[in-house]
Amino acid sequence: MKREITGNIILPGRILYGGKVLCENGIIVGISEHFCRETQKLPFVLPGLVDIHNHGGMGHDYMEATQEAFEAISGHLLRHGVTTAQCTTVSAPIEQLEAVLRFFNTWRKQENGRRCRFCGIHIEGPYISHKNKGAHPAGALKLPRDGYDWVLENSDIIREITVAPELRGMPEMIEDLCRAGIVVSGGHDDAEPEDVEEAVEKGMRHCTHIYCAMSTLHKTGLQRRCGLCEYAMTHSEITAEMIADNHHTPPWLAQMIYRCKGADKLCVVSDAIAPGGLNEKEGMFSLGTGENCTQVFVEDGVAVVGDGSCYAGSVQALDSMIRNLVKDADIPLVDAVRMATLTPAGVVGIEQDCGSIAIGKRADFCIMDKNLEVSETIVEGKTVFRKDRDGRDKNSEQSYL
Repeated sequence: MKREITGNIILPGRILYGGKVLCENGIIVGISEHFCRETQKLPFVLPGLVDIHNHGGMGHDYMEATQEAFEAISGHLLRHGVTTAQCTTVSAPIEQLEAVLRFFNTWRKQENGRRCRFCGIHIEGPYISHKNKGAHPAGALKLPRDGYDWVLENSDIIREITVAPELRGMPEMIEDLCRAGIVVSGGHDDAEPEDVEEAVEKGMRHCTHIYCAMSTLHKTGLQRRCGLCEYAMTHSEITAEMIADNHHTPPWLAQMIYRCKGADKLCVVSDAIAPGGLNEKEGMFSLGTGENCTQVFVEDGVAVVGDGSCYAGSVQALDSMIRNLVKDADIPLVDAVRMATLTPAGVVGIEQDCGSIAIGKRADFCIMDKNLEVSETIVEGKTVFRKDRDGRDKNSEQSYL
């Protein structure tokens, strides 16, 4: 199937106003200028968004490990322009995490070109700090000495794992994880500078939702010491992700992180949880499933743990965060898009297939109007979501061109 897509094309570092992308059999085969006198009336054509840290949506969590949950989350992501995502777990008993891995294996054998592509699993916890566990259930946390063979045995589907660098035995664990090809990310930690330096020496190259549930500047006696936050901000070998929902990371902080890291070292992630997409301003939900789940309260579109002590993930999708960065944090559109596409794709090693509009990559696109609202989502050259002229969702089955 051949298809032409015209609009203002967001390329790495620039916008091709009045451009045209040629697609054939689900692959981009050409990019050229397309004459148009009024480019301001054309939509923005972005690469399909890439969310490497999200927990669910539409009332569902990946931890459910069911067809219904994965289908609902996939549809929700597509409505927001996300064509590739990494399924993120929460700290839980190992048997429960293994059940998610088994179901993911089943799911990925069903690929049909009409779903959001789940590129792998992000294991967030259980090897994290009690002090900065955030919304993770304390009873599920573990140490490296409790064993992590189950992670290594599933390295074909686990792309990333978040760990606390200071845990006893963590340097050896990081070495093993890196040897298995798993991206090691620091987060939910209480690390000292020496812990972070050793973790980086052993292969840690990323940090999870910077400035959220993370070690930061502190004093030991009279001496000020950095945490993982400051280390990541000042070391170019470390990439970082931020939750740009204007709550976890207010606009002034997003601007500061962006200026320190740059768009090529900084990802935007949703960290979205089950209430995302339900349009419910308040209510009780859970993060995870079973006895070890965490009760979450949503009020005014913000999710917090039951006792109100910290945020519990976001209820916004990735497209909303691009708007936040551009409109509230004054970050250029091309950079905001890169942080939601090419940079995260590079972090988890899939940038050869997706993350930018380039010849030879998959024909995955997020089409946005002048207000940066998603109007259409395209996977492998086929429209899988489209809004009608009144802004209502249109059945994707009618949208194949």
